[in-house]
Amino acid sequence: MSAGATAILDAPESARREGPEGLTAYGERVFGYLPRSDQRRWADAYLRGLLATPGRKTVRRMARRLDLPDSAPQALQQFISASPWQWTPARVELAKIAAELLPDAVWTAKPVLLRKRGNHSVGVREGIVPGTGRRVNCQVGIGLFLTGAGHSVPVGWRLLLDDAWCEDPERRRRVRIPDTVTPRPAWALVLEMVEQFAAAGVAGSAPVVLGRDFAPGVRQVVSQLTRRRRDFVLEVEPGQPLVPVSPRGTVPSSSTAPRGDAAALVAAHCRRTASALPGRAQMFSAAVRLLPPGPPAPAGHQPHRLVAEVAAAPKRPSRFWITSLRDAPPTTVRGLAHRTVLTDVVVRDVQTELGLLDFEGRSFPGWHHHMTLASAAYLYRRLRGPNTP
Repeated sequence: MSAGATAILDAPESARREGPEGLTAYGERVFGYLPRSDQRRWADAYLRGLLATPGRKTVRRMARRLDLPDSAPQALQQFISASPWQWTPARVELAKIAAELLPDAVWTAKPVLLRKRGNHSVGVREGIVPGTGRRVNCQVGIGLFLTGAGHSVPVGWRLLLDDAWCEDPERRRRVRIPDTVTPRPAWALVLEMVEQFAAAGVAGSAPVVLGRDFAPGVRQVVSQLTRRRRDFVLEVEPGQPLVPVSPRGTVPSSSTAPRGDAAALVAAHCRRTASALPGRAQMFSAAVRLLPPGPPAPAGHQPHRLVAEVAAAPKRPSRFWITSLRDAPPTTVRGLAHRTVLTDVVVRDVQTELGLLDFEGRSFPGWHHHMTLASAAYLYRRLRGPNTP
């Protein structure tokens, strides 16, 4: 941990104790910009409630756990759902702390289904639970994380909104969706957050590493990040259309190189190349251009690199990534790509332990307030160490 991250906790000894000193200093750094003293007090109380309350984190249960007055649940609900405070400064501060903690971090992202009852909470839609195919009523949050070799920290959130919410003036007014918010695909929300943090001076050169959740938008993401000169590692589907190119960027003739998709290109290579280590996954790398699903791409499109991990066992899927890191060893690219696993683990942890699923209000600002405080609670617990209650 850097000296700056340690200083957040006031003093190392107090940070390791169960007393309030470390959390007080942390809360002051993250939420000290709030203009009113009562807002800062309720931010502190909400943060403590998320950290200390077992099970479901409702405002009533948190107030009871903290032994607050009978009026506290209403005040906490007012602070989260109705108080007009900006969440962006807190998130920038969280990202600065995370960047100090994880100097080798990359940007990762994850869509998160937040189940809801009824149809009145902002952004509620029908979603499909991954792995089960079950259809549920939910909000879809897009989380942005700074992820190092051993830790992943949530620092930014966007709510996925569709036309049913954004084109209905009455619904927008009722849940206080700002006029500037429009329907955007998940990948665009991720890049918007990355650029917002870069403009604030946070992790300006960190690569963007995305899993298959964002594969449908890979062509747009590659185009945007290439234009912004930001490195990336993006997982793609086996059927991702592409064509191999020479190191100079020219396209070989169809008689000398396979065309079509990622899986076909890798399969053709594996047929020609025996595995040096039988029983182990093989790594594959080649210069390629992404192709649109329809007509061939213009010759001027910039080449990138396909890296694949070819599974040794037939029942295990191979994985494919497009990257701008042309000179990095394939194992390095794979190592960066596998950081998305850390992000998946953190999402489950914040959902079950720190109340990510437990927002009780319906408003757009309230959702962002709650997600910001849940992220702050996670980072504090990470700074304190694995045994923090």
